[in-house]
Amino acid sequence: MLFPLPFSKLSLSASILSTLLFNAAAQTASSLNCTEFFVPVNISTQTSKLNVTAPSSQAEMTGLITRMTWANSSITNDVNLGTTALNATYKIWSQLCVPDGFGANGTLEFTIHGGTENHTYFSLGKDSPFNYAQAAVQAGHAILTYDNLGAGKSDKPDGIQEVQISTETAVGIALVEQLPSVLKFGKLVGVGHAHGSVIMMQMLAQRGNLFDATVLTSIASSTLGATTGIAAMNLQIASESAPEFHEGLSSAYTVSGGWTSDQTTFYHFPFFDADVLDDLHRGREVMALGMLLTLPENRPALNYTNSVLAVTGDRDYFMCAGNCNVTTNGFDSAPAAVAGLFPAAKDFTTHIPENTGHFLNYHHSAPQTFEFIQNWISGAL
Repeated sequence: MLFPLPFSKLSLSASILSTLLFNAAAQTASSLNCTEFFVPVNISTQTSKLNVTAPSSQAEMTGLITRMTWANSSITNDVNLGTTALNATYKIWSQLCVPDGFGANGTLEFTIHGGTENHTYFSLGKDSPFNYAQAAVQAGHAILTYDNLGAGKSDKPDGIQEVQISTETAVGIALVEQLPSVLKFGKLVGVGHAHGSVIMMQMLAQRGNLFDATVLTSIASSTLGATTGIAAMNLQIASESAPEFHEGLSSAYTVSGGWTSDQTTFYHFPFFDADVLDDLHRGREVMALGMLLTLPENRPALNYTNSVLAVTGDRDYFMCAGNCNVTTNGFDSAPAAVAGLFPAAKDFTTHIPENTGHFLNYHHSAPQTFEFIQNWISGAL
């Protein structure tokens, strides 16, 4: 059951929002009791001054993407003019789903979706086998999903100078810090997907034990397939390629080029539902150029001491160039090598679903993957 509320009518004082969420949790007609709201987040961070302007044509956009995917491309260094301080307030669209009987000692899952996605990556269709949020609620957990800055219903500021990794990281940290005023809970688990996992690792590198346990999906220690994956996406100017969704949006925002591009990059044939791919492609979610131009070097989370689970499909094209079961940095797979970024973690577990691509939530293996994750969370807390 959804409770959509416009930002202008919603105060996020602790008392009002707690009452709102209590009423949502008290609903009994559905296994998914969800509340939608906007969260104003205040951030202060350092961003990169990028010597790049929004492309004036698709030809210029394609040329920029081509430069990003050259062998040994140095574009991220070439266009970086240093750092600058950013102090800003953004409205972030969020959804909280709470199971019946959830108490102050319950577990809350905090999710971050990836690029070319929005919050629906974790909540695709009520009673769908691809709905991770429903699996979490059925396990007795509350779950918060949100649209990243520059995606979905959240604010879309300058897509080059503001929507960057550091900004998305600051937004994630700010949201976590506000959670206690939104819902009383006992344990907090982070769940990231792909680019969302990258953001989550940056959060942990900065803040240590933000989460009592962390699940990183569609991740590897080195993105072997990133350049070919970005090229395969065939990125288009969103306002030109999908004006029915993004008319008037700055040309710094892109969408994937087509059904075939999506399949090549994100799915492993024939182990997915073609109708799901078709529905998602029609939605044409955006991705900002600033995010692509500020992809970080992996930083170890030296002060994170809790448990970590890495879940990546064996045929993840974007992360592993289609083969994740390869020895990497002395580890027996590319996802397992992520353990090197968590030297103080209590334990590190790897799970590699078979016949599964980058969008692992949308493959036929998803129900078994969700079950594995929920069982792992229960054992890790």
